[in-house]
Order: sequence, then C-alpha cells, then structure tokens
Amino acid sequence: MATATTFILGAVLGGGAAAALAAAVLRARAALYGRLFSFALHEISTPVTAVNMTVLNFLSGVFGPVPDDQVKWVEMNRDQMARLSALVGELRDLIHLEFKRDLKPTFLPVDPEEVLNNAVSNLSRGFEQAGAELIILPEKGLPLVVTDAERASRSLASLLFHARKFRTAGPVRVRSLRVGTDVAFEVAYTGPPLSPAEVARSLDLFYPARPRSDELICAIGLGLGLVRAVVENIQGRLKFSVDKSGESCLSIIFPARRSS
Repeated sequence: MATATTFILGAVLGGGAAAALAAAVLRARAALYGRLFSFALHEISTPVTAVNMTVLNFLSGVFGPVPDDQVKWVEMNRDQMARLSALVGELRDLIHLEFKRDLKPTFLPVDPEEVLNNAVSNLSRGFEQAGAELIILPEKGLPLVVTDAERASRSLASLLFHARKFRTAGPVRVRSLRVGTDVAFEVAYTGPPLSPAEVARSLDLFYPARPRSDELICAIGLGLGLVRAVVENIQGRLKFSVDKSGESCLSIIFPARRSS
C-alpha cells in the first residue's frame, strides 16, 4: 500500500514538474515570437510612415498642385494609408498583449476634443468617397480624461471604420459627451440587426478567427475585441448595442479626471 502511494505521489509530482516546464517553454517561445513580430512590424511601419508623409505632402501642395482629376485618388491613398498605419499599431498592441504581456500605455491628461479631432482628421474624405455621411458632434467644455491619447484616438478611428464598413443606410454620427462622471465617445449608425449573443461574441478578442458556417465578413481590421482589449488597458470601457432594427451604437467611455 505504501509502495503504491509513493508511486502515485511520485507520478503526480513528476507530472506537475513536467507541466510547469512545458508551460515555461511555451511562455519563452511566445515571448520570442512576440519580439520577432514586434521587430517585423517596426520595420513595416517605417515605409508606411514614409509613404503616408509623401501622400500628405502631395495633398498640401509641397510638390506642386495635384491635377483635379487625380485629387480623389491621392485622397483615397491618404485614407487607406491612415488605416494601414492604424492596423500596424493594433498589431503591435496585440503582440504586446498576447505574446509579450508587456503593453505599457502612456497616461496623461487629455482633452476629449483632441481625441475626437485626431480620430476623424483623416477620415472625412474617405467617408465621402464611400458614399457615407460622417456627422461630427463634439460637446464643448468636457473635462479632461487620463488615458493614452494615441491609442484612444486610434481606437475611436477603428470604431468609425467599423461603422463605415457595416452601415446599411443613413449617416454615421460620432460625438463626445458627458455621461454622469464619465466622458464618452459614441459612434452611432444603422447596420444589420444582431442578436444580443452575437453582439457579445463580436467583442471577443478572437471573434474574427472563430469558425463560421457562412462566408460573410464578420469584422474589419483586427475586430472589435482587440479595440476592447486596448481600451480596457488605457483605463476605458467599450460598449456595443444593437436594437432589432439595426440601430447600433459603439461607445468608448473614460472616467473624467477628478479636479485636484
């Protein structure tokens, strides 16, 4: 009896040690992949930035006037380069969240108007070309929020791209507003009706990778789940609601900074 107990105890301890070793190996491997992917994205961001600056210089007249029949194509490039730059940033955040586990936001007091302006600065012309009206409704005099300004604006821009992609009719409205002790950024649009269960699933980080029975595009970019994960790491919350008629609202909410 004692021999059997000793054998079982040894097997359990040995199995535990093997599992711990395997977990450590997997963590080290994930960190290695994370560093490699992070390096690769840094390399990708360099030409993306260069092309983006070139497009902006064309539009601002640095290289001379752009012929009228070519302006819309340069503006389309600007819209798509802005999206590509944002996707690179989202991919880097995904790597830091899931592989390296070391996302380090920069927290500073930020004016909500700055967050909103930076989110929409490159999007208006793209909405026009897509045949979608973008209505911007900033509320004046909002209190500051403490967050990572770059990630907050990028996340809000991702919600606008989502709305532009999935809107079925009418304009897309983005506004900043006071909600109790919080400051919210809301993106409202008419889209396809979704069940509460599907709305909840769409906020899962791996939603775009889940198997589906249809061939419909279920997300844009890296999906709302990544936006949610990033927002939660910069002291915010992401909410998504859809009613039976398809009226949809995506909200990023930050607590207002308390006055000292």
